[in-house]
Amino acid sequence: MNLSKLLRSFSALAAAFALSNCATSAPHATYVTPLTAVVSQGDRVTTLVNTTDARMSEGERMMLADRITQNVQALAQPGSGTHHSFQLAVNITRYTRGSGVVRTAMPGMGQMHVDGVVTIYQMPKRVPVGEFIVRKSFAIGGLYGLTVNMDKINAAFAEGVAKTVCQVR
Repeated sequence: MNLSKLLRSFSALAAAFALSNCATSAPHATYVTPLTAVVSQGDRVTTLVNTTDARMSEGERMMLADRITQNVQALAQPGSGTHHSFQLAVNITRYTRGSGVVRTAMPGMGQMHVDGVVTIYQMPKRVPVGEFIVRKSFAIGGLYGLTVNMDKINAAFAEGVAKTVCQVR
């Protein structure tokens, strides 16, 4: 195998890795109000997902809420020993499923989006302890764009919320 074939193979492998990481990577949060409390192991967490975008069904909201709660519980770090209760109020402001066929034919078109504002409340008095914005989108075309669905985008969005709430990076 000559050097040019080896370099092309390596470049193709590197491009495939970069693309596969795009859809599943957790987005970073933009803070509206800094967090004054962090969810720790043993804390009780509930998640409510509401939306101003009618394209997101009740079933999708419930699934996203469950996924966020599970991710928070999995990522929670050891705490001080005192357990608290938190409610995550997630308001989805943009939810676009996009189209894999359109993304394949015309890269950049048929994009998928999940944007939301997350407010964290310490319960039972419902005291706000932080607020941030999370945006996840995907627009890559080609065959890879055809294989990515809303479930992968929602999973990455939920991971981004959980990492922010638990202060994990």
